[in-house]
Amino acid sequence: MEADGHAIRCIGRGESLQDILAWQPKLVVEAAGQTALVQHGACILDAGVPLIAASVGALADDSLHRALMAAAQRGETQLHIPAGAIAGIDALAAMPDPVQVTYTGTKPSHAWPDGTPEGTFFEGTAREAARQYPKNANVAATLALAVDGFDKTSVRLVSDPQAKGNSHAWIGSGGGSEISVSVRNVPTAHNPGSSALTIHSLHRTVRNLTLAIAL
Repeated sequence: MEADGHAIRCIGRGESLQDILAWQPKLVVEAAGQTALVQHGACILDAGVPLIAASVGALADDSLHRALMAAAQRGETQLHIPAGAIAGIDALAAMPDPVQVTYTGTKPSHAWPDGTPEGTFFEGTAREAARQYPKNANVAATLALAVDGFDKTSVRLVSDPQAKGNSHAWIGSGGGSEISVSVRNVPTAHNPGSSALTIHSLHRTVRNLTLAIAL
């Protein structure tokens, strides 16, 4: 199939990393979970192929973070982090240090792992959230990466049986500015914990890497 004039191929079951690299891709998009990024991210970057990572929470592991940075440098390429289900990342990343960020993620009860109690069930750092809820806390990790602060970004997670969609709210302050952003998203059809906006964000990131003018 084609997207914006560029051929796209999806990975099928049983296909390996060698199969991917044999196509000599211009770009790889990871949307398969943290394990896939851990297993294949560095090799893709080492091969000089730009990589867009949806499973941002995996970067809460400092050793993986360093390994991906080193691989990108060796491959003279880049690891791209999409905004995902939130807004305002460009402004947050532009704020001068020090920056304080607080994030609240609210989703319907069925969007969280089985057994999660209703109400506020987690309060901690972005690093802790990304490790404990790898399928639900990528937004917290993206905010933390924007300010280089996995241990400084405060996270609150809420299970709300009355919630209509997945809501993300964050406040960032620093350099004389304060930003407050709130987004409510429709979940994807097959995964209530993931927002449909994430898919559109991945497409936007691909588009920006292929168009003459990126916005």
